[in-house]
Amino acid sequence: MKRVLTFLAAASGLTLSVAAAADAPTLGGFPIREPGASSPAGGDGANAGAPGASSRNEVVVSQDAGSRVTTIAQAMRLVRPGGTILVKGGTYNENIVVTKPVEIRGVAGDYGRNAVIRPNPAAPCVSIAPDSALATVSLSQLIFEFDDRSPSGACVDIKGGTVSVSDSFIIPANSDIPLRAAYGPLGGSLRPELYDHLARPPRDRGDRLSDDASRLEGYIQRHAQPVGAEHGDWTLASGAGSVEQLAHARGAKGVGVMTGPASGIRVVAGDVRLDGNVIVGARTAVNFDSDRNAVIKGSLTNNVVIGNGAGIAASGIAADLILTRNTIRYNAGPGVSADVYDGVKIIANEITGNEMGIFLSEKVRSASVNSNLVAQNFVDAMRVSSGFFGAVGGNTFAENGGCTVQFFSAEQKIINGADIKVTAFRDFEPAIRYENTNYSVGNEGDAKQKKRKKKKSADQGSVELAACNAPLNAAQPKY
Repeated sequence: MKRVLTFLAAASGLTLSVAAAADAPTLGGFPIREPGASSPAGGDGANAGAPGASSRNEVVVSQDAGSRVTTIAQAMRLVRPGGTILVKGGTYNENIVVTKPVEIRGVAGDYGRNAVIRPNPAAPCVSIAPDSALATVSLSQLIFEFDDRSPSGACVDIKGGTVSVSDSFIIPANSDIPLRAAYGPLGGSLRPELYDHLARPPRDRGDRLSDDASRLEGYIQRHAQPVGAEHGDWTLASGAGSVEQLAHARGAKGVGVMTGPASGIRVVAGDVRLDGNVIVGARTAVNFDSDRNAVIKGSLTNNVVIGNGAGIAASGIAADLILTRNTIRYNAGPGVSADVYDGVKIIANEITGNEMGIFLSEKVRSASVNSNLVAQNFVDAMRVSSGFFGAVGGNTFAENGGCTVQFFSAEQKIINGADIKVTAFRDFEPAIRYENTNYSVGNEGDAKQKKRKKKKSADQGSVELAACNAPLNAAQPKY
């Protein structure tokens, strides 16, 4: 009887072992062991947790003592397509290459530290080139810090796929403290659409009405009323001007004009969504540059773009873009510049303190410019081609150094193999639909045509399309 019981116990153990082996994941008939799993008798337990030993749906990258995965490159080798990489707070000196569907998300480490990526300037901070045009890639809650002392390529370089970049910073090295103090921690707890935390120059409390910042605040409050709930909570922080001082001090050294990355984010192909990011000190903050006839779809919402050579730019063959609720300030070039064939929608953005507000080239045959605040830019609020067809309505154009709308002669040399030239004369009538819902006040270029207008009427603003003295054949700016 004892022999029978022993045999049955052995057979039962064999059955359980076979069943467990059948349930375990296998590759080529051999079981796949997760890192950290116990190794079989006589096996090499030290190799069980080595990078590359298996693929996982979720990989945690940490610089804590005892962590098995300490770099994002290791995690990229381990994670399954469609998986998630969690990057704990710390500083990672590496360049990231993404070739498969993946989510890379920063998570707070000890003492609330964020994940900071400091790449070699010889390559992009992140290169996204998935093996499939349908691949989905997501980056969120990361801080990319670049070397602002020398020129480099794009920081985030997107070459295809469906890509989302959200709640992240792309900034010069060691500038995160004043910027995060202004815009709050990562993760969307303080979003640009709810708070405008860009500090202003100190203002004279005794003379608020004639102060530039006070007038700008008045324009924002006035503009917010008809726009609706989306802008209902727009406010300006009072007090110190640390962020503006940072942007101007770095700009004086050439950061964002001659040095820094060519683009904070560069898109040559794909369907891209940018939401809640802060971009400072790039030569172009966001550059859509359709490559080899690739069609780009882009959505930019709630981003803060400050102190760059140019704000948001689109060039090349085709791009379908929508820009909503972005804060675009203190850029050396245009706040928004479009030089592409396709639809462009610029809706409910704040565009202030740039060289120019909005530039639309002769390629942009149709666009919607609605509900924007375009104020205190150094030259024109809008500069558009004489061949432009589009609707402009519900905007506030205030105290710009040039015209409300300035037209320039458009010349498009070749379209579909045919030579086509469009010329604007002084008496031309543009096809632009400039609606009476626009509000224009204090633009210096317009004032040249309104010398006889009574001061009272001028102070109340105008809904008329401005006719400026500036020449119509102004050259197209290059940035």
